[in-house]
Amino acid sequence: MQPKIKAGGGFFSYFKTERGRKLVFYAAGSTTVGLFVANFLPHTFGLQYYRDFVQCYQHGVGRPVPEAVQQRLEKALDQLGLTPFERKFVKPFTVFGFDVFQAGTTKLRFGGALGIPVNYAYNNPEEIKRADIRFRDKQINWSLPSGKLLEEAIVLNEDEQIFGLSKAVLQLQTYRVLLNSIFPSISFLMVYTMGHYLNLRLDLFARHGSVRFVLYSILGLFGLGIWSFMKDFNQVATDAQIDQRLASMGPQFVAAGASFYDKHLKKNIALRELIGNDIYTALGNENYMIRQKSMPLTARKSFFLEKLEELKKVQQPETE
Repeated sequence: MQPKIKAGGGFFSYFKTERGRKLVFYAAGSTTVGLFVANFLPHTFGLQYYRDFVQCYQHGVGRPVPEAVQQRLEKALDQLGLTPFERKFVKPFTVFGFDVFQAGTTKLRFGGALGIPVNYAYNNPEEIKRADIRFRDKQINWSLPSGKLLEEAIVLNEDEQIFGLSKAVLQLQTYRVLLNSIFPSISFLMVYTMGHYLNLRLDLFARHGSVRFVLYSILGLFGLGIWSFMKDFNQVATDAQIDQRLASMGPQFVAAGASFYDKHLKKNIALRELIGNDIYTALGNENYMIRQKSMPLTARKSFFLEKLEELKKVQQPETE
C-alpha cells in the first residue's frame, strides 16, 4: 500500500495529489498525441498551406514551373520508373531559394509537394535575374569573386537537374513524414514513463521539489537527445540509401551526382562569404553545431567521386 502523500501548500503541491497526478497523466497523453499531430498535419491536411507559405510569387501570383523544367522532371520520373498513377502524387511548384524543397509524401493520399527553385530554369549565367535574387533578405554583390562563384554554382546542366529532381522524388517516396511524427511522441512518452516510475520507485513525491526538478531536467535532456538521435540517424541513413540508389542507375548519374554536389558546396561557400554568416562551414556543409541533421555534402560528393573512379578503372582494361 502506497503511503498517503500530503498536498502541502503552493500551486505545484497540487500535482502531488491523486487528482493532480491524474491531470498530469491526461496532459501527458494529450501532449503525446499533440506532438504527433503537430508534425504530421503540415505534411498532410495542411500541405497546401505549407506549400503556399514557401512558394515563390511574382506580382502576388505563384510562379509557374517552366516547361523545360517540367520536361526534366518527367525525365527524372522516367528514370525512376514511376507509373502514371504514382506520378500524380508528385506535385511540383516553384519555391524560394536555391535548393529543392520537399514536403509531404507519396505514401499518403495527400501526395508530396516538390518545390523547384527558379535557378533550375537557367541554362547559362546570362539568364540569371540578379536584381531579383536575394538571400535571407540580403542583396547579393555579384561583382565580388564569391558572387562570380555563386553564378557558376546555381546554373545546373540538364543531367545535374535531373539528378537533383530524382533525389528529391526519392525523398518523397520515404516514410520520413510518418517517422518524424512518431519520433517526438515516442521520446516524450518514454520520458514521462521513466519519470513516473522513478517518482514511485524512489518515493520522490515525499521529497523536496528541487529533487524532482533535477530529475525532470535530466529526463528532458535525455528525451531531447533520443528524439534528435532518432530523427538525425534516420535522415542520414535515408540520404545514404538515396545516393546508393542513384549511383546504381548508371555512369551518367554518377558523374551528375559528383558535379551536382560540387556545385552545391560551391554555392554554400559563396553564400557564406557574401552574407558573412556561419550557417555554412568553410567547406560548404551546413553548420549544425552539435546535431547532424543530414549527411554532410562533402561526404556525399566523395561517395560519387569514388564511384566515378571505380567506373574509370573498370573502363580502362576494356579500352586497352
